[in-house]
Amino acid sequence: MPIILDRSPFAEHPSEVAFLTERVSIRADQIIIWLTLSLKRVTSPNPSAVPFPVILDTGHSHTFSLHERHLIEWAGLRPEVLTILGAVRERGQRILLREVNLWAHPTAKGSRDQLADRPAHQLAAPRGIAVYPGAEFPRLPILGLRVIAENELVLTVNGKRREVTLRTPMRWWPFS
Repeated sequence: MPIILDRSPFAEHPSEVAFLTERVSIRADQIIIWLTLSLKRVTSPNPSAVPFPVILDTGHSHTFSLHERHLIEWAGLRPEVLTILGAVRERGQRILLREVNLWAHPTAKGSRDQLADRPAHQLAAPRGIAVYPGAEFPRLPILGLRVIAENELVLTVNGKRREVTLRTPMRWWPFS
């Protein structure tokens, strides 16, 4: 049962995380998960890719959304090399859905920003990810509820302790 977020805290007040040369503002009550992306045909995470901060937002109806600047500068991928799976219309724009592999990097127990020394977990995105043109929306990449459902993940939010756990489901039957 791989644990992706292990009692990761979410702050009551605005905060920041360091990523590459940037200080990234995190608003109060935002859950942060660390991802890398790879081309769909690549079946393991890129060992030289630097995980970047993503907001885990159960109110977001897409699998994953980011703007072109984050795709290029943070994920190290150019939009034109990603297969187009379709499009959606949002905010008066046609947003292309592109094919990638998502890799969730586990955090250390009780930490939001410190990555654990465990392998990344692949998250399926069969409908693609939404890549917004420009660099305005979304402010930070967003991982939506769809990815939790499609990957059968278990999300537990402890409001009193202000922490979140995200894990794969327990498998009770020892045989496939």
